[in-house]
Amino acid sequence: MKMKAKRAAALFMAGMMAVSTAGCGSTTNISTQESAAAGNVEESSSSGEVVEIRFTEWDEGNTLAVYEEIAEKFNASHPNIHVTVMNIPDEYDTKITAMVAGNDTPEVCCMNGDTLLFPLAEEGIILNMQDYIDKDESFDQDCIGDQFKFMLNADYFAGYGVGSENICMFYNPALFEEYGVEEPPASYADAWDWDTFVNVAQRLTIDKNGKNALDPAFDPDNIDIYGVTISKWWAGYLPFMLGFGQDYLSEDGTSIGYATPEGKEVLQKLADLTYLYHVAPTPTAGDTMPGLSEALATNKVAMSFDGQWTNATLMDDDVEYNVAALPKMADEARTVATYGAIALMNTPKADAAFEFIKFMLTEQGACEPLFKSGLWLPTNMKEYSEDYIKSVITDKHPANYYESIVKPMIDGTAGTPAPVYVKNFNKINDVITPALDDLWSGEKTAEEAISSIEEDANAQVQGFYGK
Repeated sequence: MKMKAKRAAALFMAGMMAVSTAGCGSTTNISTQESAAAGNVEESSSSGEVVEIRFTEWDEGNTLAVYEEIAEKFNASHPNIHVTVMNIPDEYDTKITAMVAGNDTPEVCCMNGDTLLFPLAEEGIILNMQDYIDKDESFDQDCIGDQFKFMLNADYFAGYGVGSENICMFYNPALFEEYGVEEPPASYADAWDWDTFVNVAQRLTIDKNGKNALDPAFDPDNIDIYGVTISKWWAGYLPFMLGFGQDYLSEDGTSIGYATPEGKEVLQKLADLTYLYHVAPTPTAGDTMPGLSEALATNKVAMSFDGQWTNATLMDDDVEYNVAALPKMADEARTVATYGAIALMNTPKADAAFEFIKFMLTEQGACEPLFKSGLWLPTNMKEYSEDYIKSVITDKHPANYYESIVKPMIDGTAGTPAPVYVKNFNKINDVITPALDDLWSGEKTAEEAISSIEEDANAQVQGFYGK
């Protein structure tokens, strides 16, 4: 459920935001409407009054529909609490910030660990969920996995993953068959080494004259089919960093991981796919390419490194595709999980809000429609039983879904997303991103790009949360 960069906050928005309702549960879309006043409903089940709770999230479509379904189920079983889903599809962080500043803090919020979650927890605006769990004898703590806990420090449980996703390789079986290339392995234990992957990408990169990238007559300026597209953000690089035993920051949290020899190697090998091997599009060519769903359906790309959430679109569009393990640059093939957090906000209604959080985190099958859509994997650990997880894999899921996407979450191949624990992440990333843009445009090598900003980036490093 990671909120992608395109959905991150860009501009500050102030003012009041109002509520609209839909069905048994209600939905507020504050991108177009003004919010009603928060109200001062007392949390007293004995009084018969209903405590009104607002739950904010940024996704629309299927995700919003499922959140509404969850709220409706909760409301039906909790007559003294009513949850309204408040949809904020654009400029989420700035709008949440505005609500907090205006003393209109929502009661439950989806949060990105790499943006607002920890800063708001440090200010006491997000409560320590562990305090509520410890005093609730009915809370099933067996549902809670450490890998999904967002810890401000060793004792402060700031949020919990509400849906898990990881990075994988999507591919077009039709192109593999047409050009007589063996399909990639599903299992990370059998993942291609980098040289094998590059060779396959070259064989599947075809120019306008039908020549592949291994042919001396290949025309790199007139490519019809690309062998691969890559994801150019931290989650796209980290699987390969993890394979080298590196991470976004050094183990001691004092410097950026990209500045290590291994980090530079990862970045350079990814850039070489474009400028050395000509199997991935340049930024300019990429801007004119269709989205992955259309690119796969129209045979414009053979492979793509992307997030698991893409399954939902591909499945909905009835695209013929499959998924596979990412290749490895080092001895070990890895991937990285991504997920946002659900947080308990510091409001007078926190006790009632926690009841809703408990329902979301421990009620088996609460988010099942999103599992069936391919969008999410569970964060409730009891939902990782093989019988249950396979029961939510439908005929529309790609054949390798369990082996390539689910199993890495079970066996630890999918690493915890370190950036969500990196203090001052946004400022560090603001230094790194322009340098990487120079790399992806071919203006600089990885060595040149990272060396140019290493000192400035390290000056922003402040270590990790959770320690």
